[in-house]
Amino acid sequence: MPAAVLVPVSAEAVAAEPLVVVDIAALNSYRAAQVASLSIVGRAPVPLEGAPETEFVVFRGGEGLRDQVAIIVGRPDLSEAVPVRLHSACLTGDLFGSLKCDCGDQLRETVQWMAENEGGILLYLDQEGRGNGIANKMRAYKLQSQGWDTYDADEVLGFDLDQRHFDFAAAMLKQLGVTRVTALTNNPIKVGAIKAAGLEVAATQRVLGRPNVHNVRYLASKRDRAGHFIDMDALMARAAPKD
Repeated sequence: MPAAVLVPVSAEAVAAEPLVVVDIAALNSYRAAQVASLSIVGRAPVPLEGAPETEFVVFRGGEGLRDQVAIIVGRPDLSEAVPVRLHSACLTGDLFGSLKCDCGDQLRETVQWMAENEGGILLYLDQEGRGNGIANKMRAYKLQSQGWDTYDADEVLGFDLDQRHFDFAAAMLKQLGVTRVTALTNNPIKVGAIKAAGLEVAATQRVLGRPNVHNVRYLASKRDRAGHFIDMDALMARAAPKD
């Protein structure tokens, strides 16, 4: 991963060395320049089950120079607040239906809701495992199986509470012509990032998954440790068997 080792030295000690000089301003502005470098490299209609009028728009650049995808469901009215979800990739939940998280439920139910409510935009962001990557996610899962909390497991591995960035996601929305959003999220960090990037958040809307014995501690941790807007009583009522 990109890194720098900093060692204090005197100007005299390195005077005769063939050094490459980098101005501190260039380091401080690096991420902003990466965000500004985002560009659309491909787009096409991709009909989905339950949402046949859907277009995938692929961006390149930004965070880690990886490809990021905007999924435009239906025909959202760009003159109004557009329903938007920033969804970080979750291989285990999105693709394989893992019971350890609520990601797959949030992904599929958001697309379905957009298809039934005049459209919206879902950004599928390559930030697996809160930005730590799939390998470190598995290392964290191993620690969780031994009793660690999800955030404590990441800390043991040397990571902060959340390694993700969302400023480039806002840049994607701007390129699509979005200026006002209804944020479909439980995460206040995402709302703050959208606002900080200059977009108006007209409203927020919760996105509920299904609790089970494997993810209820994880959901409670997101609420208690990261401030997610999760009503556990409402979730448990949703999971209760219907008469």
